[in-house]
Amino acid sequence: MSELSHVVGTAFYGSFRELRLTQREAISPILDGLDVLILSPTGSGKTEAVVAPLVEKWLPAMRSGSGCTVLYITPTRALANDLVRRLEPSLSRLDVSVGIRHGERNDLSRARKPDILITTPESLDVLLVSHEPCLASVRAIVVDEIHLTYNTQRGFQLAMLMKRVEMAAGCPAQVIGLSATVADAKSIWEFFRFRGEAVVVRDQGGKPLDYHIAEVSGHQDIAALINILATGRNAKILFFANSRKECDRLGAALRSNTTLGEEVFVHHSSLDREARLGVERAFQRSRRAICIATSTLELGIDIGDIDLVMLYGRPASWESLLQRIGRGNRRADKTNVVCVVSAEHGSPFLGVLGFEALFSQVRSGRFERERPLDVYGAATQQILSILAEQNGAYYRVADLAALFSPVVHLRRPTLESLLQALTLTGHVRAHGFQNRFGAGTELHRLLDLSLIWSNFPSRSRDIKLVSAGREIGVVPSNNLLRLRPGAVVRFAGRHWCVRRVQSFIVELEPSRQNAALEISYSGAKAPLDPGSVEEMLRLLEIGMNFSKTAGASRDRFAGVAERLRRYVGWDRIPVALDERGYHYFTFAGQVVNAVIAQWAGVRSYDAREVVLRTSQPIDFSKLPTTSFELRFVATEAMHVPENLSIFQQLLPNELLERELVDVWLKTPVFGRTLERLRNATIVQAPLSELVEICA
Repeated sequence: MSELSHVVGTAFYGSFRELRLTQREAISPILDGLDVLILSPTGSGKTEAVVAPLVEKWLPAMRSGSGCTVLYITPTRALANDLVRRLEPSLSRLDVSVGIRHGERNDLSRARKPDILITTPESLDVLLVSHEPCLASVRAIVVDEIHLTYNTQRGFQLAMLMKRVEMAAGCPAQVIGLSATVADAKSIWEFFRFRGEAVVVRDQGGKPLDYHIAEVSGHQDIAALINILATGRNAKILFFANSRKECDRLGAALRSNTTLGEEVFVHHSSLDREARLGVERAFQRSRRAICIATSTLELGIDIGDIDLVMLYGRPASWESLLQRIGRGNRRADKTNVVCVVSAEHGSPFLGVLGFEALFSQVRSGRFERERPLDVYGAATQQILSILAEQNGAYYRVADLAALFSPVVHLRRPTLESLLQALTLTGHVRAHGFQNRFGAGTELHRLLDLSLIWSNFPSRSRDIKLVSAGREIGVVPSNNLLRLRPGAVVRFAGRHWCVRRVQSFIVELEPSRQNAALEISYSGAKAPLDPGSVEEMLRLLEIGMNFSKTAGASRDRFAGVAERLRRYVGWDRIPVALDERGYHYFTFAGQVVNAVIAQWAGVRSYDAREVVLRTSQPIDFSKLPTTSFELRFVATEAMHVPENLSIFQQLLPNELLERELVDVWLKTPVFGRTLERLRNATIVQAPLSELVEICA
């Protein structure tokens, strides 16, 4: 800690004899004012690693009360709230103020403005449009969990917001990103900063990982497993599921059938904010409990030390896996994980294979993401935000082009095309004779409805669930017709009886009945990362070790894998024929399988992760050699998703198609897979031999 003053070092690290690797290595480049990307496992002290040297560097300015010096951006409000609780004790010793600005809290209203302001991308957008004075003093920007918004609409919004903060401050800002891991640091910086590179501080360490895979036939088996794990010990278990519906089901089943009883908690995005906070506080205090959650608890919200992480169904990607298992066992010298596979998620063998592929990627560091994408939807949102910032004044196209100039895909002709489209929809008004644009009627409407800040997907209207006069959550409005008085519904792991339905409010009361309607949630299941599907094929070919699979399943799955190796391989495509058509076992992922079917012109097809079912045979040897040659086919196969943001919906068709197909062009595994399939030999196989991987 020789580079930190005694007062700052003591405030953050107390009497620590030594710092962790990232905490040591980050000090010099941050003090030197360089951009830095810190990559370190969850729980390794990344927050302190960046805040301590930033406070050291800017302590005189902070103590002078000159305004916000450090802007700390988080992906969620919950993480912002948690960070303030963690940082306040250390910062208060230094007379440094930390505060929050988001939709639920505004510490900028205090007499002394926060020296370190923690906010979200959307709230930062609000601050810029409202000309918040404190942004003029920003000298450093920290982006937490930077991987979560990489190549997303929110991520591009954030990238442009950082440029606008620099304009407000009148000088470049030092930018520091934090993440557990990223596939390619250079791509991260290219997407968020458009130029230059960051100093990468990387901790390759982390605790040893001890994982086991258990096959279950239903919730009773899961309850029995929980009882074994929790008997005779203080066990805090964080149990991840892949959907809100699964959380509700598991919560109700485990509350009724385990020894934990009321110490079974459920946490997902449809719960009311206060209900989620109550779950976090109760679970943090508990010494013996289980919390079933979706991705809402993947981030570093403080819920205390976790003894065991359980995974119900494989996560969609290696990033999600690392986020989830990173929450486990900060007290001990290893991370304990139990992976649960069930026929509810399809073939149990594929479930085991999928888990093993993810852990194989983690062990080998074989991480991969698509290259930085061309984003147009959030560019439209930023154009509207910039015009809203003008308070009715017109904005020169030349100035807009200068702001977007570092963004290669947003040259002036493209910006003019976007402005023309927005003029036709009434969001933008063109000046009568000057090349300037101002806010239109529809833009003012977006402002009135507070919709202009968000690049989240559009959602159907929600209905509120209320019990004893208190809101307990919201669910999609398509449930309204089913929730009639007297019906029993399962929500948040509990059973409720519907008392009354009023417009978009449903009043509930607790029920002891077990038979219940299930809430229908919006949102589609995320497809598997195509790199993980490729890893599944690699594992099958080299031979799998099922030592991590528990009980009798081990020998059965080992036998299945041995049979499959007779047909499945890197240079082979097994094909089986039945009354439904041709079953090609490509291990290509959903997207590539759909593109191949479109290219082949088959009348009907079903594209899955592992299998492509078609009504006609396909000659894979004639596949084009590059992804680029299939870009027009990919445009047809990659259907416009239902969850577009409102700003993507405003795009001209040409730019929307270009944005959607960019994923196809910039995902390396797609090109590798096409080459593999083009050179592979078709192998006839009986469907009975391949049935374990048909899902």
